[in-house]
Amino acid sequence: MMEDRLMEATTFLSLADHLESVATVLGWIVVLVELFAIAILLLGVVRFTRWFVSGEVMRRDAHERDHQLNRGRLALGRHILASLEVLIVADLIRTVLHLTIANVVLLGGLVLIRSFISFSLEYEMRALEKE
Repeated sequence: MMEDRLMEATTFLSLADHLESVATVLGWIVVLVELFAIAILLLGVVRFTRWFVSGEVMRRDAHERDHQLNRGRLALGRHILASLEVLIVADLIRTVLHLTIANVVLLGGLVLIRSFISFSLEYEMRALEKE
């Protein structure tokens, strides 16, 4: 009973409660967006693997192997960054569907963590591009 009152007090507006059919469609869209983010990551892993294998198997020179590895790392980093951006979109939609203080705080935390990861990756990628 007390938990129900607390949940009511922390819920601002839940689109899922008021527009069930729209919320259901948006829920599926969130799943599709998340699957798309996973596909981006997997494509990045495939591209990284191609550059890595190319450097290790095809190149005998240490400098050329390092160059190929750096190209693979750049490709993977770009895919990770793109995937993080897509996941933020999914989280935004999910938060709007179930707008509670807890979900807004969770979204804020996720955005901060992903922003830090993005900043770190961008910094590393700039360093790799200079090499």
